[in-house]
Amino acid sequence: MAESSETLPPDDSTNPVDPDRLKASMSRLMGIYSDISDTAATRGIGRCPYKDAKSRCTAKFPCRNQFYKVVGEKAICTGSDDIDYRSAWET
Repeated sequence: MAESSETLPPDDSTNPVDPDRLKASMSRLMGIYSDISDTAATRGIGRCPYKDAKSRCTAKFPCRNQFYKVVGEKAICTGSDDIDYRSAWET
């Protein structure tokens, strides 16, 4: 039984890949990901790793930057993202 054309891989003559364009595209994509990674690493230095996207504290230990607005909910992080957060931790 012959396979239908839908299950066969595309013919190279109808779908050529230009190696130079592919390399350039991959290089641009790598540059984008590098920029994202660099930004995340830079922001991570001054931002507490226990602060979530909604500025809630997820730490399981006391911190002077924790503010409880509602009992039973996660604390709100009142720390500044412009300072070194590590000194706020109570050890």
